[in-house]
Amino acid sequence: CSVPNTMASPSAPSGFVAVVASVVVLTVVTSRVTAITPSFGWDTLSQQVFFHSCNESGLYSDQALDVITRFPLVTIEKGQGYNDQQPGKYAEDKITEQLAAIKARNSSICTVAYMNSIRDWYFYRMHQTMLSNPAYHLKDKKGNDVHINGDGHFNPPKQGMLVFNHGNPDVQAWWTNVCLNFTKSGVVDGCFSDSSQVHDSTWEHADVSPADMQSLDAGIVSTMRGLTQALDNTTKGPLIGKTPTQQGVTSIQIEMFTASNKSISELLLGVANGMRVEAHVEPTVFKCKHPCDCVENELAAYLIGAGENSYFGYGAWISADLTDVQDRWCEDLFSRPLGKPNGLAVLSGHLWTRSFASGTKVTFNIEKKRGTITWAS
Repeated sequence: CSVPNTMASPSAPSGFVAVVASVVVLTVVTSRVTAITPSFGWDTLSQQVFFHSCNESGLYSDQALDVITRFPLVTIEKGQGYNDQQPGKYAEDKITEQLAAIKARNSSICTVAYMNSIRDWYFYRMHQTMLSNPAYHLKDKKGNDVHINGDGHFNPPKQGMLVFNHGNPDVQAWWTNVCLNFTKSGVVDGCFSDSSQVHDSTWEHADVSPADMQSLDAGIVSTMRGLTQALDNTTKGPLIGKTPTQQGVTSIQIEMFTASNKSISELLLGVANGMRVEAHVEPTVFKCKHPCDCVENELAAYLIGAGENSYFGYGAWISADLTDVQDRWCEDLFSRPLGKPNGLAVLSGHLWTRSFASGTKVTFNIEKKRGTITWAS
C-alpha cells in the first residue's frame, strides 16, 4: 500500500515521509477474515501501549512504520496527508490508505480512524454531504447555522465550521454509516469519536435553545450507542469516546493524562465502569529531549490506575518527524517484566502503592506528583 509521494513536505526529515505518486491507487481488502479487537496483556507494557497521531505530509515511511506497527492499537488522526490537497481526495481516503499500510505490515493491530462527532471539518468527504443537506446543520434560535471553531493549524473557515445535528435521526444514521464504511474497507476496525461527550453549554455564544442543545446531546448518545452495538456485531473494534462517565461508548481516551491524582482518579473511574481506557500524555509536559528518559512520573500514575484493557501513550496529534515517532516507543521500559497486578492500588496519606506479579512495585506521591517504578529484575 506504500507508493511514492511527490506531495511530501520539502522540509520533512529524510526517512520520515514515504514517497507517493501523484496518482494514488489504493487497494484494500474488501472482506474481513477475522474480527479485530485491541489485544491486551500484563506480561510487559508493550502489550498495553497505543499510538495516536498522523503524518500531514503523506504516508509514513518504512522506518516510521517499523515503530508504529509495534503498537497493538493505532489511531490515525484527521490531519493525515493534509498537505496533499488533490481534488477529490478526502481525509477519509488518506486515513484509510495509511491504515491499509499498517495492516499490510501487521494484520493483528487494531486500527482506528479519527472522526469528530460535532465539527464538520472541510477536508472530509462528510463536508460535501453537509453542504447539500441543510437539515443536517445545528441551528440557532433564529434558524441560522451554528458555527464553531477548531484547531487553527488546519485553517478552519473564519466563521467556524458547521455542526452535525445529532438531534436529527437522519444525521445519526449517516454519521454511523461513515464509520461503518471505514470498517468495510477491511483495514479499519473502529473509530475515534472526538467531542462526543455531553456538552454543558452552547459554543462561542451561539444562541441555541436549551431544547435543541438537549436534543443534540441526546442524539450524540444515541449515535454512539447504536454505533458501538454495530461495531460489536461486526469488527469488534472500538468506538473511542472522551470521558469515563460517557454514555453510549465502552472505550474512552483521557486526552490530557498527567502525573496527578486527578488523572489517576479519572483512570480508576473508567476502569471501574468497565471501559477500555487510553491514557494519553500531552508531550509538552516532558522536560527532556527524549520522552523515554523522563516519562516515569506519568507512567507510574498510569500503572497505579490501570486495569484490564487500559493503554498508555503520548505524543502530538501530528508527528513532527521520524524522531518524534521513534521516541514514542520506549524499548527499555516497554520490555521490562510487569505481570498482573496483585490487587488494586492503595492510597495511604499522600502515597499510592501497587505491586505486580513479576515483583515490579509502583508508588505515586499525590502531593509532589512524583512516581517511582521499581522494576523486577
